[in-house]
Amino acid sequence: MKCPYCEREMRKGYFIDREAPIQWIPEGSKPGLFKGSLAEGAVQLGGGSFWKNYSATAWYCPACKIVTVPVETDS
Repeated sequence: MKCPYCEREMRKGYFIDREAPIQWIPEGSKPGLFKGSLAEGAVQLGGGSFWKNYSATAWYCPACKIVTVPVETDS
């Protein structure tokens, strides 16, 4: 994947959590009340379940020092 800022090749990796969905939470929102729940207005990144680690594919640009995380959808 090419970096959207500098057009250099990015390195593929992932975020992982053993207990809760990986999510982007809008500023001003609070995390979900229970483990495994999403916050109000949150966007879940990647997949997983209570029985399997939650993970989200991510791309890192060493030149720009940014990480991008595409939102995976079930289509």
